[in-house]
Amino acid sequence: MPAPTPLTQCDPPTLDWSRPGTPAAKDFGDIYFSTDGGLDEARIVFLQGCDLPNAWQNKRVFTVGELGFGSGLNFLATCQMWEATKPKGGRLHFVSIEKFPFDQEQLARALSAWPELSVFADQLINAWPGRVRGLHRLHFGDVTLTLIHDDIEAGLGAINGLVDAWFLDGFSPSRNPDMWSASVMQLIAQRSAAAARLATFTVAGAVRIALKDAGFTPQKMPGFGRKRERLEAVYQGPKNPTQHTEFHQPLIIGAGIAGASLARAFMRRGVLPRMISRGMETAASANAAALIKPRLDLQDRPESRFFLASYLYALQAYQDSGGIIAKGVTHLPKSDADRIRFEKLVTQAPLSPEHLDLAGGALLLGSSLVIDPDVIRHNWLNGIEIEEREVNSLSDLDHDGSIIVAAGFGVKELVSNTDLGLRYSRGQLTWAKGELASPVTYGGYALPLDNKLLLGATHGRLSDGDPYAPTVEDDKSNLENYRKHVGQDIQPVAIPSHTSVRVTTADTLPLLDELDHGTWLLSGLGSRGFVFAPLLAEALVSRICGESSPIDPQVWARFGRR
Repeated sequence: MPAPTPLTQCDPPTLDWSRPGTPAAKDFGDIYFSTDGGLDEARIVFLQGCDLPNAWQNKRVFTVGELGFGSGLNFLATCQMWEATKPKGGRLHFVSIEKFPFDQEQLARALSAWPELSVFADQLINAWPGRVRGLHRLHFGDVTLTLIHDDIEAGLGAINGLVDAWFLDGFSPSRNPDMWSASVMQLIAQRSAAAARLATFTVAGAVRIALKDAGFTPQKMPGFGRKRERLEAVYQGPKNPTQHTEFHQPLIIGAGIAGASLARAFMRRGVLPRMISRGMETAASANAAALIKPRLDLQDRPESRFFLASYLYALQAYQDSGGIIAKGVTHLPKSDADRIRFEKLVTQAPLSPEHLDLAGGALLLGSSLVIDPDVIRHNWLNGIEIEEREVNSLSDLDHDGSIIVAAGFGVKELVSNTDLGLRYSRGQLTWAKGELASPVTYGGYALPLDNKLLLGATHGRLSDGDPYAPTVEDDKSNLENYRKHVGQDIQPVAIPSHTSVRVTTADTLPLLDELDHGTWLLSGLGSRGFVFAPLLAEALVSRICGESSPIDPQVWARFGRR
């Protein structure tokens, strides 16, 4: 059995900045864009080569797939053209694969050469996920960018939507043959919409043959700058099955963070959902504060990459929405084993140092957040009328569109006819009097709020009594846990404790699945609902709307019923 692969960031590109006008990749002996004018090259070779902007007129969603994101110049040139020529109500989805992603400083330096693109470049640089492995979804108004930081064939395997236009912009086939292989062209064809167009700067014979064998009709065209010729191609192969697109109003059951994340994803697409909620009094999303910090894994597994992607996506979502109480969380070690694990994590560096570092034996999560759930929910549900009532059975609902159950503990009754393998536990929060400079976690957590501390959260089995009734024993447990790991003596204050029910799965992974045709379930988020929900909701809405998902198919399969 092979040894586990450690989860690290992608290898950085080795850049040479000595050439005027463009960085070069030392390992490939090639430049990122033409010294004759990189922006003009992007417009002629790729935009004109794929018949843009004509091709996206009358398209509700237009998808561009790219091999080789590099500096992002093609993406920004596409954004500029989209802004000037986009169809009314249209949306652009740009999916790009890059094995050696820039860091934020390199990206800013490369793009500084194009001041006419600065309005788009600044947004990209600010949202940049760095060299973190896996899929990353970024939003810029009606433009969605999905970055795939991975090998080329694995990256293409992660694209599960149909692409209308392809930009093939890897380094020269003679220097980077893996990106131009026959198997890569077959994967491209399998993900191509009917009559999809393809453009590239190379006219290498092996590339033209591979494209023909995959179902494209390539044609040489006048090149740009010093290159005499370039290539355009149209997909003529077997028609790939189109994905279902839901036009009916969707119904969301539950208005906690999962429901609010779903509503936000639908509204980004111009779809106003219908919502039903039984109220927020006992919901976990009604806690006074929530932690946004990464779930960290030493091994490189599909779900480990999802943990990082969901964390980065959540950070961006909350930073764009307000409601941030504090930034920076310290994870205290509870044992020598914790200290050793923390050192391994920082050494492997699955995240950059601003997210993950060591400080006095503790794990410093510098970008992690404490947020106000009420503010987030209010902002994300603004403009949606929520019908407050109990729903005892899905069969009682009269609705023609998609139904998504995101009801937390309510799923136990709503989906009582199916064994979902879910587990339920009580989580109680306790208010205390004490001083703490910044938030800390230690298995539990302590959050400074309004000159008090919010301590949590217990993990207790459900009994026959009221699952939401606070207990003295749970308050004592939270206080003792704090004293033990933080080393300070504190006293409770006369503020009622809040108790909710946590829903988890046996393997602690989320549950995201279609229960019946058009009826979906989003559950099992455990204690990480505010981290997982935004990306899971975006993935589910992408699936319902027939768009490429921000979650790798391998991960999606892990989240189904098991």
